[in-house]
Amino acid sequence: MYRNQFSHLARSLLVLFSLSGAVSAQEQLPSLIQSALDHHPSVRAQSGMQDAALAGVAGAKWQYWATPSVNLERANTADPAYRGDSTVSTLRLQQPLWTGGRLDGNLSKAESQLFAAQADLEVTRQQLALRVLQAWSEAVAAQGKFVSYEEGEAVHQRLLGMVERRHSEGFSAQADTDLASSRIEGVRADLLSARAQRDIALDKLRLLTGRPFAASQLIPTTSSHPVESTFSLDELLAAAREQSPQIAKARAQGKIAEAEVTLAKATLSPEVFLRAERQYGNFYQSGQGPQNRIFVGVASNFGGGLSSLSGLEAARARQRAAEEDVRAQVLTLDEQIQSDANLLRMTKERRSALERVQKNAANVSASWERQFLAGRKQWQDLMNAAREQMQSDVQLADVIATEQLTAWRLVILTQGVNAVLMRSVTMTPQHGGADQGSQASHPERIGR
Repeated sequence: MYRNQFSHLARSLLVLFSLSGAVSAQEQLPSLIQSALDHHPSVRAQSGMQDAALAGVAGAKWQYWATPSVNLERANTADPAYRGDSTVSTLRLQQPLWTGGRLDGNLSKAESQLFAAQADLEVTRQQLALRVLQAWSEAVAAQGKFVSYEEGEAVHQRLLGMVERRHSEGFSAQADTDLASSRIEGVRADLLSARAQRDIALDKLRLLTGRPFAASQLIPTTSSHPVESTFSLDELLAAAREQSPQIAKARAQGKIAEAEVTLAKATLSPEVFLRAERQYGNFYQSGQGPQNRIFVGVASNFGGGLSSLSGLEAARARQRAAEEDVRAQVLTLDEQIQSDANLLRMTKERRSALERVQKNAANVSASWERQFLAGRKQWQDLMNAAREQMQSDVQLADVIATEQLTAWRLVILTQGVNAVLMRSVTMTPQHGGADQGSQASHPERIGR
């Protein structure tokens, strides 16, 4: 069912920009994400946790080696049993021979903790990339609406001047002038709102990336000629599961719980060890030389009462919970991928419709202005046509930003953050020439 519904996703996934929009966006967004990864302290914090986990693995490996120890005692007593030396020192070297799985369990747990720390780092990088993407998309959408409102304000200002001249000549009523004035005030209010939204998004970008970012630096969003791809929904789901750091972390937590079960079982088994020691001095007889001894021993530590059995049951419960968490992470990811795939499909269709609406609205507005001057249309009809043209521009800017947001999010979720950082290298423009130059000559136009 899903394969049929999303078969055309192969024609629209990942890149939804025209030539200049695609090239510019794939250069700007990866640059912003890279700046955030270099700047944000959360990445450095998780890197520190990964270093700590790596040291934990090294420590677990050292547990297989013999343990050295030094014991120094000095006796100051009148007890006749202590007639030898007043100071005795002992050097010991103890090698575990069998631990019931404790050493292997410790190493497995340490390695799983390292995997979990690495996955945590990737989770942090992914979430940071998504936050940058969200802020960038909000800024681009707001700038697109801002430019559309600016152009709408200019159109309404021109119409106001026209109706004021007609009113002074007695061809239009005062109500027509009042209507034009009120429409301009409404457009200016929308313009201020779009500017505020843009500035808030830019502030988010500055905080995330640690570098100044102005509205003039925003890359224009345009309707696109999609880059061909071959992804179906099933392939998207498989790719997302394969690289998901959340699923990797949940699996690592499951391995940690499995190692804890092994450690809990090991507490029920005694430990067999070999110990060699050399003693200098003797409390009971003075004048003796160093003494060498070798021991083979068995030691156990079962804990108080039945606490070891309770600890084993708790470890098994954590293992079952970790297995369920893996399934939960898979379901959450599948839901996100399917939702984004649906949204991508719908926004692509909506963008095509809005492009037609925008073209028709521009034609209608121009036609009705000519008909108004010829006396065949009312002033309110002309004002409504101008407003509809502006609204179609705003809606198109918003839907293109949503389309880009969804596509880039799918890239991050299915291919990873590094795929986004390499996007400017792996993707090439499909067309060139006049289109590219035309876009470059109007860098301030967004959402057109």
